[in-house]
Amino acid sequence: MENNWVEEISIKIDRQAEKYLSVKDYRFYQIGKLKRIAKLLDQQRACLECKYAKVELECIIDELDRLINQSGVNRSEYEKRVEKILNHLKTKHGVYQIHHFTYTYSTIYTLGGVVFGLFLTYGLFYSFNPAIFFLCAGVGMIVGNVLGNRKDKEYKRKGKQL
Repeated sequence: MENNWVEEISIKIDRQAEKYLSVKDYRFYQIGKLKRIAKLLDQQRACLECKYAKVELECIIDELDRLINQSGVNRSEYEKRVEKILNHLKTKHGVYQIHHFTYTYSTIYTLGGVVFGLFLTYGLFYSFNPAIFFLCAGVGMIVGNVLGNRKDKEYKRKGKQL
């Protein structure tokens, strides 16, 4: 039964989505992500919290109609419950969202480029030079994008990416 758990959950998600959700809600609430979460939870057999998260995920799927279609409070509850599972996977097992490192590194390196550009323009010209400033910011963004993409690919190869 343990090997079939992911398949059962996947079928259950598809049934609930067909019965209760529109295509727009399916995409907006990223219901397909629940299947990937189930697969990752199933891989962590030794973790007690993941066993509890499996039960929680089953409850979320059973209550999908109430959580998505009823009211804003219930939608917020859905997001919090899924986020709690994702937070556990991130902190304890090093599982990250798709493009996590690309976005993070791009932001950090862009800010670094902006700071470096400001120091460079005021250090060399004693006034603001937009060409050097934007060049440094652009180079920082490109470097961050390349390094982050490389790390995202590494995590994808390891199977630690949603």
